[in-house]
Amino acid sequence: MKTMNGKLSQKTISKAYQTNTLSVVLEILFLFVLGISAIVLRSYLRIPMGIPGRHGLEFMAFIIIARRISKLPFASVIAMLGATTFMFVPFIGIKDPFLPVIYIIMGIVIDILFFAFRKPYNRLAILSLIGGIAYMVIPVSRIGIYLFTGILESSFVKSGFIIPVISHFAFGVAGSLLGAGLIYSIKRLRNK
Repeated sequence: MKTMNGKLSQKTISKAYQTNTLSVVLEILFLFVLGISAIVLRSYLRIPMGIPGRHGLEFMAFIIIARRISKLPFASVIAMLGATTFMFVPFIGIKDPFLPVIYIIMGIVIDILFFAFRKPYNRLAILSLIGGIAYMVIPVSRIGIYLFTGILESSFVKSGFIIPVISHFAFGVAGSLLGAGLIYSIKRLRNK
């Protein structure tokens, strides 16, 4: 189409923009699927330890992988949205009505801490601590829920208040170390 001075008008949408949009949509979809995979694995993997927080091993590995491979600022929140939307599927077997909100809070904590410590000297250790702190949100928020509603989680009845907080932190650190270490190893192999 010609403008008033007879020149052709410039295109407003370029092919580079369309490709960039497609890659962002695919990345969001991939993060969503990683979150769904994490919650499905958490629901069906039966680790017979009986220790609170034991699912932090596999769950935090998936979430830290999602956070580490994505350039999006809210990658953990997007992965947690995938996990929480799949919690409502009946065959998953999650009955805690507060858990979806707790998981979204965990994603927010991971993203905030990830960007607060962007360029540390030891990235693997920092990512592990971020995962431990984020997974510790579960028992801390359940203590808050207990204080406001009187609903006591069964792990607190069995183990008290301190053991679940410590074990969630420990399993969160271990799972985050597993996920971050896996990404770190893959990047080192690619560079060789």
